[in-house]
Amino acid sequence: MSPVPTPLPAEPLAETDRAELLDALRGFALCGVCLANLFTGFSLWHEPGTGVPSTPLPTDTTDPAAAFFIRALVDGKFYSLFSLLFGIGFAVQLQRATARGDEQLLTYRRRLWVLLGIGLVHLLFIWPGDILAFYALVGLLLVRLRHLSDRAIGRWAVVLLLVPVPLWAVFWLGGGWKALVPLTPAAPFYALGQAIDQPLHIKSFYQVMANTSWMFFFKAMRSGIFYRAGDLLFQWRVCKVLAMFLLGLWAGRHQVFRQLDAYRPLLRRVALGGLALGLAASLLNAYLDHSPEYFQGLAPGLTFAVLYALGVGPLSLGYAATFALAWRRPGAQRLLQLLAPLGRMALSCYLSQSIIATFLFSGLGLGWVGKVGPTLLWPLAAGIILFQLLLCRWWLARFRFGPAEWVWRSLSYGQAQTLRRPADLQAAAIG
Repeated sequence: MSPVPTPLPAEPLAETDRAELLDALRGFALCGVCLANLFTGFSLWHEPGTGVPSTPLPTDTTDPAAAFFIRALVDGKFYSLFSLLFGIGFAVQLQRATARGDEQLLTYRRRLWVLLGIGLVHLLFIWPGDILAFYALVGLLLVRLRHLSDRAIGRWAVVLLLVPVPLWAVFWLGGGWKALVPLTPAAPFYALGQAIDQPLHIKSFYQVMANTSWMFFFKAMRSGIFYRAGDLLFQWRVCKVLAMFLLGLWAGRHQVFRQLDAYRPLLRRVALGGLALGLAASLLNAYLDHSPEYFQGLAPGLTFAVLYALGVGPLSLGYAATFALAWRRPGAQRLLQLLAPLGRMALSCYLSQSIIATFLFSGLGLGWVGKVGPTLLWPLAAGIILFQLLLCRWWLARFRFGPAEWVWRSLSYGQAQTLRRPADLQAAAIG
């Protein structure tokens, strides 16, 4: 009888085994996530129900156009791109787990539980728009689907991307918004304000952000966790995220990111088809979004659902395929490689973006909420990304992981990971 092979130890991926394309693509996704979160989560520019004052801004003439392009090109597309990368990362972890005999994926499951904990801390103490905890929970579902065949993955992905359309139809046929108990997005925060004896003028999320104290801010965050959970369920976000997870699983299973030449015809079809369909649907959706009647009634509501389904997923796949095709060209690759440090520290950067934005927009810091329009959000996001990129380059020349990544890995593998680089490698990286 042949001896049973000794399982390989669980440990982080060696730097020499990392796919720089995935790091760079993750950095690109982080750029879009930063702008989208500033727009939808922090600036609260003309968000319905938030009570943002109608004081004219210096950028009022250009803000509608800037908002249009954020909605059309950015909003929803980059968290979908992150979801695709999450699925690719899962496939890589699955292959490594199989190689070391971890058929139950115990280490990966522990990674997800640790990510859930990090997400809950982010959700409860920094920003109620966290996506990490949701990714961890959907990731546990992905683990159960890891044995799906390639054909089944394709069918499931298409169904999951389209299933929100009939679900929205049921919603509108049931009366839509009129059938719901009158409740604005600010209502949980208003109720919280009354519960802790805050002044009666705090009646909206905007006013919470603009006038908050530390105590009220943290209590508002604890209230926001329930609103966030309901919001994700109401948007059928689990369908969209799981669909992209599965497509990423397929791409990672076939090592597409390491065989760009072999998969060039497929990448070209995905790039052309995804950009053509995704841009057409997203531009039309953003155009119609200017109408106040767009979300009222069965026909407009279904139009939104269909255009969203045809726009977000395909466009994010088009972005990914175009990025991969550009990576094949040496000149473009040298430029895109600049984003790789962001991708290697994506968790640290994502969390720090929330901290920076909270300081900039809330009453705990500069209180810019309601005072910065979409026109200025583009250069603001670029400034944040540039700052993070420089900091990441400096950090990674001295350390193996970002600080949040170090915590995640250390807890996942059950022991503190070596953080600092050896002195000779530090000198080589800095030099």
